[in-house]
Amino acid sequence: MTLLEVSLVRRLAGTPELSPAERKELETKLKEREEFLIPIYHQVAVQFADLHDTPGRMQEKGVITDILDWKTSRTFFYWRLRRLLLEDLVKRKIHDANPELTDGQIQAMLRRWFVEVEGTVKAYLWDNNKDLVEWLEKQLTEEEGSRSVVGENIKYISRDYILKQIRSLIQANPEVAMDSIVHMTQHISATQRAEIVRILSTMDSPAST
Repeated sequence: MTLLEVSLVRRLAGTPELSPAERKELETKLKEREEFLIPIYHQVAVQFADLHDTPGRMQEKGVITDILDWKTSRTFFYWRLRRLLLEDLVKRKIHDANPELTDGQIQAMLRRWFVEVEGTVKAYLWDNNKDLVEWLEKQLTEEEGSRSVVGENIKYISRDYILKQIRSLIQANPEVAMDSIVHMTQHISATQRAEIVRILSTMDSPAST
């Protein structure tokens, strides 16, 4: 409120002896002043809000990654949703293979596998929802003769996790190590048993000079 408005309000409130005509004149001036200032205050308020909530400002602050065009927003969200669903499916497979992995670690793995398959030249396609959906679908569809990097890596993750669990159990319970070896040899082929014998024999042999 400016000094002019303050003066008008004080005269209205502090001068009870004003005649009806004078009071009406002051009220009219105050009303005119309000109508004059409202568009200005509105413009200031809009500009203040724009400093915080405009897409450009939000992108600048890293709150959003991109600004959508309304005409293509439906297509964007279609591919975005499909990507998230497929990513969630793959992440659950990886987490089942190794429950100790965090979501951040799994996400980093997926991105690394994508770059390994497509090459660093096409690494930028990771941010393209449609391209990533097609890549994930290809990885999840095990066609004859095709190689699924995701599927192979999940197998390695599962294998490493199981081996880690076995090592931890034997280290914590060394007395069952021999029983475990005997039990495992009962569930492998003769060729595999022969290979184990060969490995054990080389472990006890002195190094050749």
